Formats: sequence, C-alpha cells, structure tokens
Amino acid sequence: MKSLFIVTMLTAMCGLAAEAPAGLSSPFYIQPRTGAQHIALSENWELSWRDNQVGATAELAAQPKWFKVAYPQSVQMALYHAGELPHPYYNLNSKKYEWVDEKVWYYRKSFPLPPAAQGQFVFLVFDGIDYFSRVWLNGTLLGEHEGMFGGPSIEISKHARYGGANEVVVEVRAGNWGNKRGWDSRKPGRVIKPWVLTGGLGAEMFFPVGMWQGARVEIVPKVHLERPFLATLSANAREARLRLKVELLAGTQSLERELHAWNNAILSLFRDASASKAVTEALALEVALIDKSSGRPAFSRRFDVKAWEGRNWVEQDLVVPTPKLWWPNGLGEPNSYTAQLRLLSGDKPLDTMQFDYGIRTLETLPTPGPQTTDRWEKWQFAVNGRKFFVKGMNWMPADILLDLPRERYLWLLRAAKNAGIQMIRIWGAGLIEPEAFYSAANELGILVWQDFPIGNTIVPDFPQRVWEAQVLQNIFRLRNHPALAVYCGGNEFNAYGEGNAAAIGILERSVRDFDPTRAFRRTSPDAGSIHAYPDMDPTWYARQYPLVPFMSETGMHNIPSAATIREVVSAEELKRPLSNMFSPEFERQFVDFRHHFVEFNSARVPRMLSRASHIDDISAPTIETLAEGTQIGAGEFYQIFSEALQANYPVTAGLMPWVFKRPWPVVAIQLMDGFGHPTAPYYFLKRTYEETHVLVRLPHLLWTAGETIPMKAAVTHASTAPATGLTLSVEAQDDAFRPLWRKQSSVSLRPGPSVANVDLGELAVPKDYQDRFIFVVAELRDSAGKLISRSVYWPRTLSMLADGQARARFRERPTEWPTLTKGPWLKPAVAKSRTTLAMELVSAKSLPDGDTRLEVRVRNTGKLPSFLTSVDVEGGRRAFFAGDNYFWLPAGEARTVAVQLHWREASEPQAGRVIVSSWNADSVVLPLTPRR
Repeated sequence: MKSLFIVTMLTAMCGLAAEAPAGLSSPFYIQPRTGAQHIALSENWELSWRDNQVGATAELAAQPKWFKVAYPQSVQMALYHAGELPHPYYNLNSKKYEWVDEKVWYYRKSFPLPPAAQGQFVFLVFDGIDYFSRVWLNGTLLGEHEGMFGGPSIEISKHARYGGANEVVVEVRAGNWGNKRGWDSRKPGRVIKPWVLTGGLGAEMFFPVGMWQGARVEIVPKVHLERPFLATLSANAREARLRLKVELLAGTQSLERELHAWNNAILSLFRDASASKAVTEALALEVALIDKSSGRPAFSRRFDVKAWEGRNWVEQDLVVPTPKLWWPNGLGEPNSYTAQLRLLSGDKPLDTMQFDYGIRTLETLPTPGPQTTDRWEKWQFAVNGRKFFVKGMNWMPADILLDLPRERYLWLLRAAKNAGIQMIRIWGAGLIEPEAFYSAANELGILVWQDFPIGNTIVPDFPQRVWEAQVLQNIFRLRNHPALAVYCGGNEFNAYGEGNAAAIGILERSVRDFDPTRAFRRTSPDAGSIHAYPDMDPTWYARQYPLVPFMSETGMHNIPSAATIREVVSAEELKRPLSNMFSPEFERQFVDFRHHFVEFNSARVPRMLSRASHIDDISAPTIETLAEGTQIGAGEFYQIFSEALQANYPVTAGLMPWVFKRPWPVVAIQLMDGFGHPTAPYYFLKRTYEETHVLVRLPHLLWTAGETIPMKAAVTHASTAPATGLTLSVEAQDDAFRPLWRKQSSVSLRPGPSVANVDLGELAVPKDYQDRFIFVVAELRDSAGKLISRSVYWPRTLSMLADGQARARFRERPTEWPTLTKGPWLKPAVAKSRTTLAMELVSAKSLPDGDTRLEVRVRNTGKLPSFLTSVDVEGGRRAFFAGDNYFWLPAGEARTVAVQLHWREASEPQAGRVIVSSWNADSVVLPLTPRR
C-alpha cells in the first residue's frame, strides 16, 4: 500500500513530465508543393504573451490583448511594428525589450482545409521557430520541438477539420528560458543557436525569440514524392548530364520513419524484398526544366516508375541538350531553371513539386603552394571547368532581430553583385539563412559557403538527435540551390576537440551521405584557410601570407556614415568632440554612442583610430571627421591587402574579407552599415574585384625623404580571353598634384585567372620631401587609349623614419601602425590645391520594386585631379550603392556613375538631391523629382 502511494504521488508531482507531449524533431524535410497542394500560413498571425505556460489553449481565451504579426520576424520586431515599443535599434531603446525573452509567447491563426484534403496526408510545417515550441491544432496538443532551423513538421490529418476553419496555436519560449541569469553565450549548453543571436559579438543586448520563418500546409496523396535531389554530373555548352534522385513513398509518410536507430547495436536486418507489396498503380515520373528567363520549357522527360509500399528511391540520369549554364558573378550569366517534378498515375497528376535549379559543376582542386599544416584542403575553385580566384565576403545576419523580408535580401545581394563579390561565407555564429536568401543568390550568381551554427564555442552538450535533425533539415532543403558551394561546421572553434568532434562527426557524415557534391570544411580557419586581423602596414600581406591558399577572414574597423550614427545616437551626445575614447569621462558622456560600438576594446579600436590619424586630425573630432577618417583609412587597408592576395595567385586562390553588413547600426568592421548603406571600404574593395585590375606592389606605405621606392606593377586578369596591345603606366605626383615621375610599358595578359608583372624601375623621393604624401596613380589602357583600370595610392614620408633604427623596426617585421598626432594629414594637404566639378543628371528611372536608378555624369572642369570624388544623395532616410565612389578624377575627365537608390521611408514623399563633391572641390547639388 505504501509503495502504491509513493508511485501515485510521484506521478502527480511530475505532472507534465508524466504526460509529456511527443517530441517533434525530425531529420526529414517536407518539400513545399504547388497549387492546391500548398497553403501558405506565413502572414497575419496574432500574438500575445503570458508569464507562464498554459496547460491547454482554452486558457488563452481570457488573454486581454493580441496584436497582429504581418510576416515572420522575431517577437521583438513584431512588438515594434505593432506600435507596442519604440524601435529597438535607436538610442538605448533595446533596454525596453529586456523582458521579452522572459515571457511565454503565443501565436494563433485560423486556416481552412478543403474537403478534398480528406483521405490524404496533411502536413503542418514550420520552417523556423526560435527556440522551444509547442503546437496545438483545434485544441489538441500535437507535440513539442526545439531548434530554430527547421521544424516542427507534423502530419495533422487525424486532427484537422475539412471544409471548415482550423485553429493553430504555437507556444514559443526563448533559448535562454529559465536560464537568463546564468546564460553564457560562449557556452550554449543544449541550445543549438548561433552565438551572435544569444547575446554575443555586438548584440549583447538582444536575445531574439519567435516564429522567424514561415509556416505552411502541404497536402499530399498516399503515394507521393519527397526530398528531390538533382545534381549536375557534367556540363558544357553542348550537353549536361544530370542525376535525379527522389524518394517515393507509398502508403506511408516521412514523419513515421526514423533515419536510424540510436540505441540498438544492429541498425537493420536483411529482409527479402519479395515480402513487400508492389504498388499496382501504373506510376510515372515527369521531369521538366523551365527556362526562368523565358518561361518556356527547355527539357522534359517522362519515365515509368516501379514502387513497393513503404519508402522507395528513384534514380535517373538525364541528358539535357544545349543547356544554359549557371555562372557566378563576373564569370557569366546565372542562368536558372525551374525544375518541376510530377508523379503521375496514368495521365493523372498525383503529386507536384518544383524548385530553383542551375546547371553547373563546381569542384575544388589543389593549389600549387606547399602544404604547411597537417590537414590541407583543396582551395582552387573551378566552376564548369573554369578556375577562378574567389572574390568573396563574409556575411553576418542581415538583421539581428530577424526582420528579413525578401526585399532586404535582394537589396543587399544586389549590392554584393555590384561590388563584384562572387562568394559569400555565411558566418557560423550567424544564421542558416531562409529560402529568400538562397533564391536571391541563385538569381544574382553569388556562391554561398554555408557555415553551420557553431561559432567561437564548444558544444559538448548538444542533444545529438536534435542537432542531426537540424543539420539534415537544411541539407535536404538547400542541396538543389546552384548557389550553394561549401558546407562548413562553423566559425573559429576547434572541430577536433573533445565535445565538438561528435557534433562535427554528425555533420560530416550527413553531408557525405546526403550531399557529397559539395566541398566540406570542418571549421574556419582550418586546413589551409586562415583568419588574420593584423595591425600593420597592409603591404605586409604580400610577405606575411605568401603561402596561404585561402584567406577566409580579414578586415579593419571603421565608423559608418555620420548620418547613420546621428540617426540612432542622441544628438546631445554628438555635440561633443569624440576624444579620449578609453577615458572614464568618455564612458560617462557617450553612453548612447558606446551602446552602438562593437568590440570597444584596446585590441580593436586603436587600430581604427591610428589609420584615421593619417587622414585628418582626430585629437578632438566631430562624428563627421571621425567617420570619414576611419572609412578612408580602412579603405586603403582593404585595397592593399586585396591586391596583395589576388596578385599572389595561384598560390592564394581566394579571399573573403570581414564583413559585408552589420545586423544593426553599429560602429564595427563593415562594408555596409546596419541600414544597408555602403561605407567607403565597399568601393575600395569593389575596384580591386573588377575583372581586370592594375595595381602597384608597393613594398611599404611609410617612407622617409631621400629613399627610392621600387615601382613594380601587376595586372590581375579574370577573363578567359587573352589581351594584347595594352599600355600600363604609373605616375607619381606630390601632394599639390605636381608631377614627380612617370613610366609606362606595354603589357599582354594571358587567359585568366592570371597575373602579369611589370618592373618600372624606381622613384627617387626628393631629399627635402618630408612629412608629406605622394600620389601614385596606375592606369591600364587598351590600344585605343580607353581606360580599363585605375588604382591610386598615397604613400607618405615621415620624419619618424629618418632614424635608421626606427626605419628598420618598420621594415624588418610587421609593426603596429603609427598614430600621427601632429600630421601629416591627407585631407588638409589635398584641400589646398583646388579644382572644380560639374554634374548633370543623365537619367532617373523608377524600378518595379520601388527603388530608383540614377545615372549621374560628373566632370572635372578644373586643372588639377579631383581627389576622392564622391556622389551622395540627401533628402530622407536613404541607402544607395553606386558603380563607383570615392574615386580619382583627372582634370578634364568625365565619368558616368550609376546609382541604385532606396528610400527607407517610402511613405514620406520628399524631394531628394544629388550631391557631388571631393576633398579639393566645392559641392555641386542637383534636385531630384519628389517621391510620390
């Protein structure tokens, strides 16, 4: 009797644990369908919150307030868009959101199911819920789920109402639920969530939670397809050989299945296939490729399929004549198809699915340099048999609070395409991105290196079943995208250490089993790739890293535009000069500014400030002076390290600088700010990413009067076409634009990727030319004199190097970049020698997505070069990217600059204006037609 009492009491005390809902983690991705098979549920949910979890949905009937969520995003951004709280990125408003991850959030929505769905499988699919969730349908608890990158997926046919409304309720709790006070973003425990989305690296004040991706219902027959995989085996202009592999399920569905047993010793025993029951229907599979540019069918094939009840795998080779190949940015057009699969019973369609597809091969080959570590991967990428130097970029989440509409991805990836970027590495402390990202990358020809969400940490406590489910959900989801190039375990963690090896083992075997067509890297940096953040003269990249086959991270801090900072930081704070950044007084006076300053520490910030100190006097700068100085200083750094690494081809075969965009408006390393507007380094790097680029291999940037500077030039060439009859010239001018030296040489270029080197002798620096800048201008022109490429440098002579020992310190090894407290400063030196500019607005065209395409003609009407000539747009909250900016414009030369303009507040009809200026010319202003 006593024993029975104890058992009864334990059962009562356990409560929910005794009747725990079913776990909904599954490795099997449910493929989206088309037409009547698909019901979109992503938009217009209602959202509310409670302090504690409910036991049943009936308890939500008394909720005092629900608000609308128009599209998938975090709870935090949903609160902002509903007008409940101010914008979390402005001022110190993030503090008003500190309570959000402590609440339990409830989403609800009603949707109809057609009567025809009865008798079929009906899947309720969520593509991303952050982080812990439970799901009810029509008051019935269906189960619980954890993990933000796919799922839960639930077969709901037994609980659905046909011909009427169905109410779905989703409970969501944050990843730090119940552990907020003890949370450590470097030690996520059992939570499989990226570091930057758990209060890490400049997002310490944010912990997103919510239904951040869409939801859908897929209606499929009892005999249906699942998880197609179409791979290109070979391809050329004449024909492509593809291999299709797709699952066919008869009388069963994926979520009833298990990928493998976890506990028993023997995975499976042989069972005679004759014991299986054959499907008697006459089944056929129709495969079609529809040209996305024309909408016309380009290929079609139908073949009979034999199936048995249960799971079947169908495999078929396809030969496509005269295919349009998919090429990365700068190598050709990203020609795409819609791949359509139809399962037929006779001529009756049973199941239809379609997905983006591009015909292309992608392989990695050995680089010719020596192996320098135990593990050594192949780093030479080749697409469709064509080798190329990877002009890449690292990618953080586009928005830290997961407000990620397709329009935002299109804007950012169009800007990446404009910059010549060919591959983006999705950083392992960030997201596995949603479909909108990959769709845009496919469309624009940008390859993707996909890290998985392990970043800067160890993960011994990852629940392996959940991890495997998250990994496979995404391999199945992503593997048909032509943009996908590389899988990687994550960022800056030890993939071989205790605790991490199990997670990487699951990932590595999953890639090998389910998508062996892509390269796999266990972590970055590893096996020949490196991450480098040196504080040194950037010309040292040529000598410091000559054996590195792939630079997967490197970069330099800068402050985004003053307009961006002024938009998000207290105006009162910015009235003061931004001096003495590491003093206690600065901390007290600039609380708001510090809130928007990432990695504010003595290992990072001085590097940025020291480079700005060569541009202008930053002893007590305004935000405008500091922003400009840091951007131009960082721009010089990006230009020189990019040129050094590209000119080291073929030993170095790729570069991915840090980082394209910050996920909210902050001071940090960035090419585009948190609002999607480029900083100056974007344009400095863009020029180095052009197809054919001229450069000067300066051995140093810092000199002293009387020295001789070796003038060795090079041309990097990506085109497969050779080029002859070219003229390469290098000219040196003093900082008043008076000529000092000039040489030229004829040059021919081998088919790319190639590097041509030209030795032009030496420049003798005048003996009295101290504490001044020298302008070095390299140009490459064709036989008709047309400019192909131009690069500009400003090495300086410093009196501090007149001492031989001091000079040796800078020349013998990489040394910290010096801070110039008394000059020389580039901007004041340039501003003394004036020229004049003229501008005309050639065209202004409204684009279908609401953006504006401008063409601006800029002419230097003076007698001296215009230095750092820039185009800007004012008149509202704007973002734009241009064909070029911050460029050298010689006297008498004109340049037409294309500008893609996005008004961030489209509801405010304002007149804008285009401004052209330079450091040694007055601004010219032209009005734009008011927005309507």
